[in-house]
This record gives sequence, structure tokens and C-alpha cells, in this order.
Amino acid sequence: MHYVNLLSMVLLVATGFFIHKPNFSLFGLDMNTARYLHFIFGFVLMLNALVRVYWAIFGKPRDIRNFLPERENKGTLFPIAAYYLFLRKTHPATSKYNPLQKITYISWAVAILFMGITGFAMLWKTNPFWAWVVEVFGGLNMIHVVHYLLTWFFVVTVLIHAYLSVFEDFRAFLLMFFGIELEEDAH
Repeated sequence: MHYVNLLSMVLLVATGFFIHKPNFSLFGLDMNTARYLHFIFGFVLMLNALVRVYWAIFGKPRDIRNFLPERENKGTLFPIAAYYLFLRKTHPATSKYNPLQKITYISWAVAILFMGITGFAMLWKTNPFWAWVVEVFGGLNMIHVVHYLLTWFFVVTVLIHAYLSVFEDFRAFLLMFFGIELEEDAH
């Protein structure tokens, strides 16, 4: 699921920026192809998110509890933020996901939902089912702004996520992206 998210987000950001500002070349894509790819990978990302939520609740690991508040994380939000901002030298003890990770993952799920809603509203703006969304947001221009700002939310948080993955647990990063498993140090 991680690779599907990564591929989808890269393609959505690239095609989205092309759709937003078509005055640059995106590997020779024309606007129709860019919109088609954007639409397809938007569906893929939303479907992947739905499957992940289903898997968290009903799948074999039933790991939804990892995304909810836990006793092990009580009082660690500010210390973990201080650690990430280089204001603290030691990483506070937390559960599997620290509070900032949980906030990010839940925010991504909500943002994916809003990206889908705003994207469909832009695509089918005259359809009565989606026209109410345009009205609720205050018009098509406002929907464009929300969709665009959410894109930057993803770009920034994904870059932070990648940075922290590399520097927090480089061994896991190598395994996740390249299939390279380093041996444990014996000391």
C-alpha cells in the first residue's frame, strides 16, 4: 500500500501542477492525458486509503488502535516535536506511532477525502450531485484554492515524512524502498 500511495501521489502532484499551469512540458503529455492520469490515480489513492482504513478495522492485524490515543504516548506530543526540531537530544519513548505520526496519518486520510470531494466537484461542477459542493465551498475558484492548498499539504508532509524516515530509521528506509536488509551491529 505504501508504494501505491507513493506512486499515486507523485503522479497526482505532477499531473496536478501541469493541469494548474500547463505552460511547462510534462514528458510530452497533452492536457487530456494529464487529466485522465490525474483522475485515475486520484481514484487509486482514494481506493487505497479506503482499503487501508478497512484493513485497520477488520483486517488481520486490526491495528486501528495504533492510530488512536494510547497511554504510552500521554504527554509526548511536545517532547517529540522538540526532538524533531532538534531542541531535544533524546527520542521520547512512545508506542508504535508517536502522536505527530498519528496526527499526520489521520490528517492524510481526511485530506485524501477532501481532495476527492473537491476534485470530483471540479470535474463534474454542473452535475446536480456535485453542484452543492461548489456552492458550499463558495464557488469553483474556492474549490481550486482548497484543492491546491491540500496539494501543498501533501507535498510538505510527505517530504517531512521521507526525511524523518531516512534519519530516524535508515535501516527500515533501505528495506522499504530498496529491499536491502542491513545486518545488526554486534556491539
